Amino acid sequence: MVLPEQLTIFEVADCKAEFITQMNRSSVLELDVSALKKIDSAGVQLLFSVKQALQEKGGDICWVGTSELLVSNARWLGMCDALNIPR
Repeated sequence: MVLPEQLTIFEVADCKAEFITQMNRSSVLELDVSALKKIDSAGVQLLFSVKQALQEKGGDICWVGTSELLVSNARWLGMCDALNIPR
């Protein structure tokens, strides 16, 4: 799944629906973050919720691509380790 360019409070509801669909298909989600240009705390929280839900099913997120924006925002929120984002 490729994340959109923006994952903010305005996109979270739509993205949540897509995440639910994807999680119903598989317990491991490949998330390509290379197109991400804007993310806020709501977006980081959504990713953390997805990760937790997947881990409850014995799965996880497999990060594809890199996003310094995601890393810096997750670090600022103290979520890098919780999300296990490669740096």
